[in-house]
Amino acid sequence: MHTGVLIPRRDDRVQNVMMNKPVSDLLTGKDLLVASPTDSIAKVVEIFQKEKKNCVLVYDNHRLVGILSNRDILLKVAGYKTDLSKVSVESIMTRNPEYVRPDAPLAFVVNKMAMGGFRQVPVIDSSGKPLSIITIKDVMSHLSKTKNG
Repeated sequence: MHTGVLIPRRDDRVQNVMMNKPVSDLLTGKDLLVASPTDSIAKVVEIFQKEKKNCVLVYDNHRLVGILSNRDILLKVAGYKTDLSKVSVESIMTRNPEYVRPDAPLAFVVNKMAMGGFRQVPVIDSSGKPLSIITIKDVMSHLSKTKNG
């Protein structure tokens, strides 16, 4: 018996999907928003409202340098008497975020989310190009379809 190790049973479709299905199977590319470190928080909030999204990847010179969510904005600047057009993305973003490659198994991204307390994880290719953002909601929706389908 293995303690603390997830070993899928042959008849458990959800466990098999978690261990064998790559993150790339969940990618749509539709949910990808990118900002610059020098963009204002006001600009990002406007993008969130227009696109109905809650997270942007922050790129500088074609390199992932951060991630910023609506939760970051709420916790770090909302409620303060601050002009959001004068607050830069780089001043409140999460720097050097964890990310996954598209060939990583779903279990790997779920583990990153659980261990780091992340609600979303960027997916980037080997050259650093942003492909998507995988959210908890994406994973749960996919698993629900797997279990029910």
